[in-house]
Amino acid sequence: MYPPQQIAPEGPRHAAPQPMRGMHGQPPQVAPINQGLGKHNALASFVTYVKAMESMDPRKFPDEYAEHADRIKELKPFLKAHGILDVMQIKNPEIATLLGA
Repeated sequence: MYPPQQIAPEGPRHAAPQPMRGMHGQPPQVAPINQGLGKHNALASFVTYVKAMESMDPRKFPDEYAEHADRIKELKPFLKAHGILDVMQIKNPEIATLLGA
């Protein structure tokens, strides 16, 4: 029937990261966070950014911390529109302040 498949030896599964370049040597453009977000995507993004902020030291990484805070603020309308903030209690006081909850 089918010839036997060769099995690759175990080893690193991920290639070394390579810088991505678009046309004219520019980095590729990333779609804005608010494009095409559904309720599941907004909630998943929110949880991802909150967890990242909770594990990050704002004194060591102030730019990244501020960027995550901005992303969380951008997600607020989506979370409100889908009623997620009506049924979810924000336990982290800093995140609650960002959302005005």
